[in-house]
Amino acid sequence: MQAVNRIIVDKFANAFAEKKVGFSAKEITDYFCSYSNYVKPHDHYGINLKRKDLFVESIYQLRPKEQYYSLNDLAFFIKDSKYDYPSKEIRLKLLEDLHTSISPDPIGLRISKLRETAYREKWMVALSRTGTEPSAAITAGRTMLETVLKTIITERKYVAKTNGDVGELLKQAQDVLDFNKGERQGEHQILKGLASVVSGICNISNDAGDRHGIIMGKSIDDPFIAQLVINSAGVIAIALIELHLLTSLDNVKDSE
Repeated sequence: MQAVNRIIVDKFANAFAEKKVGFSAKEITDYFCSYSNYVKPHDHYGINLKRKDLFVESIYQLRPKEQYYSLNDLAFFIKDSKYDYPSKEIRLKLLEDLHTSISPDPIGLRISKLRETAYREKWMVALSRTGTEPSAAITAGRTMLETVLKTIITERKYVAKTNGDVGELLKQAQDVLDFNKGERQGEHQILKGLASVVSGICNISNDAGDRHGIIMGKSIDDPFIAQLVINSAGVIAIALIELHLLTSLDNVKDSE
């Protein structure tokens, strides 16, 4: 993926950091810092940069995909800002320019309820519960993964299975994303491994709900097991979210 075109970045900078519109200087760096630790915080700068220059510099401290996410979210959601937020008409035009630069119709960025950053926050919340509520954290990890899979399938204009089998949801999500045919042996192994990991998540989650013991005599209240489940679910979900957000419906095969 290439970095966002400078012309598009300048359009966003004019809309969100022009005189008396959009963010203050600190709000600019705080916002982009939420997408990456590589963005320099406001107090790093010893001189007062123009807000537009600060906006552009912050953008290009992000990786390309983070540039797309952050700019998309600026136009998609209304954020708190010191000055007037750009109008809906302006934001829709910015989204159109941004989307067109990626693909004619990147469904995820255009309409998706999923956001990688928002999911990561939920992921961290679930992880924070592993020490005090391992069983609840395990259930939360499975639920988050199931929600991600159902959302992707639905937004790709398919009907998600409702039988509660997360393994089947994974296969369905892979099918609608055309992410089920690896060209190399290693890819086949990873795809097969995803199904195995999801099966393990579900089995442990079922045990957590029943308060049963699990492998090697460990209690279901073991924080290590909870961390294992949540991190496994999180890695799978993030990979599929990224694929969903940054690919077009044109790349997805017909349901037949």
